[in-house]
Amino acid sequence: MYSWLKFKQAFRIVCVPRVFSRCLSSAEVSTALRPFYFNVHPDLFGKYPEQRKTNEYSLQQLSAFLEAQQSKRSITIPPLSFYVRQKDMPEGNFRLVKISLNSNDVRDTVVKVLNACDISTSYIDKIPRSTHKTEYREWIIENSAVAKEKYESTNATRKQVESLIERLCKNYGIKEVKYDSGWNISHIRGALQSLVSLSTQHSHHMDNLKDRTIALGQFTGVSLDGDVFLSIIDVRNEWLSLIKKVSQEDAALSMIPIYEKTLSSILRNIHVRRRKFMPKVSATQYCNHLRQLITSIGDFYGKGKKFSDLVPECLEKYEIVVEPEAGPLMVSPTGQFITPSSCPADELMAFIANHLDEATLLLTEYSINKHVERALYDEVKQRFELLDLRKDDSITPALMILCCQRLLTRKAHLNTLLRGNILYITHYYSVLNEGTLCIPWNFK
Repeated sequence: MYSWLKFKQAFRIVCVPRVFSRCLSSAEVSTALRPFYFNVHPDLFGKYPEQRKTNEYSLQQLSAFLEAQQSKRSITIPPLSFYVRQKDMPEGNFRLVKISLNSNDVRDTVVKVLNACDISTSYIDKIPRSTHKTEYREWIIENSAVAKEKYESTNATRKQVESLIERLCKNYGIKEVKYDSGWNISHIRGALQSLVSLSTQHSHHMDNLKDRTIALGQFTGVSLDGDVFLSIIDVRNEWLSLIKKVSQEDAALSMIPIYEKTLSSILRNIHVRRRKFMPKVSATQYCNHLRQLITSIGDFYGKGKKFSDLVPECLEKYEIVVEPEAGPLMVSPTGQFITPSSCPADELMAFIANHLDEATLLLTEYSINKHVERALYDEVKQRFELLDLRKDDSITPALMILCCQRLLTRKAHLNTLLRGNILYITHYYSVLNEGTLCIPWNFK
């Protein structure tokens, strides 16, 4: 893929406030230029090397020009040429756009680029040029102090949790004990106390957990990463049953790479991935899912069937995720093909063939968004001096980018109020018992 390193520097715009106008923040620039980048990204021109080369060169020139504006230097660059993808044009037909940039103002540059490509500037138009501050009160302002008080009130519980974890690790050689951040800290303490009690009564079985990572979460079993998960809502006997036979689960774990490689090879070297937030399954269950899908595809080929002629001979730039039988057949927001293990091979092959363009676009968008999200995440956490910044599984990088941008444009009002908080980005407003401040990504 086109190197993000050079282009992302263009988004790091540090502007000096002026008396009568203000410059665009780095978050505002990145948000404004994203739709343009999605239309000209070189990865979207894989079949067209000439157009790809032209866009790559012009993006590098644009990056250099924005960097010069950032440092208040004046440079001259030749007119930039971009081949722009058009939804209403046949495959392989692109509109050639030439852009001459000569302004020293970041806002003017962004607007000119967007206008040249017929991309709406409504986002930029809504950003005031004046530094005048609008007075307003928000839910965050009214509840940040409450969250801090709750966090302080659970300090003793958190220390107990740390002590219990330290005891388990020290006594039984456990590598790490972790837990999902969504659980109430009191529930975590209770689960750890139960685990300590169980370990005391069955210490001879605890050797099976030496050098392992224990995770308190939503299911009981060995995860695909080899972590020993213990469900908080399960009874201790189920925990003990897993601890006794944990080595059997390891046998399934060792088979996963073999099954994934087999599936990849029969789907033209597509990459078999696992979603970060995919439904929790044990290693044994996942092996069964892979084997079921492999068998179905094998039968498909055995009947003399094959992929559509429109599908490339190599699918290595695409990704597929195999999930439980009840899951959907879909393209994820990050561009991955998501298939249930029970999906008929005929249906899966047709779906892949019909959604390659969609997957390409979403994969490219995700490759852009994940870097922007990380940069803005770090900026928000540092700027507001947060104890931590987290997000719900359902908050995509695109939504997180918009949320971070909203926070940064309100930094003058929220800076001191958010300091020392744990901020959780989700779809609702709430203050959790342990002091986590929850806000929707599109908070007002």
